[in-house]
Amino acid sequence: MLAFSGLMVSAKDIASQNRGTSVDFEDCLGLAEARQEEIDIKRLIHHFYEMVSYDVAEDRLRPNIDHFLGLLREKGLYD
Repeated sequence: MLAFSGLMVSAKDIASQNRGTSVDFEDCLGLAEARQEEIDIKRLIHHFYEMVSYDVAEDRLRPNIDHFLGLLREKGLYD
């Protein structure tokens, strides 16, 4: 099982497009809220870091996961 395949796709969209817009984060957060029992956050983080390590903009993309984790914490979905 992936961390959560739907969420991974959204996280990949955030990273691969160098976007990280509020709409992207809101979409990911909504998905996380709807499917929180299926999400393995530690595995998501691992996959995200692995994915951005292949991108030339790794330093610019890494903060996106930190921001997303902060949003999850605010919603009580991650501690």
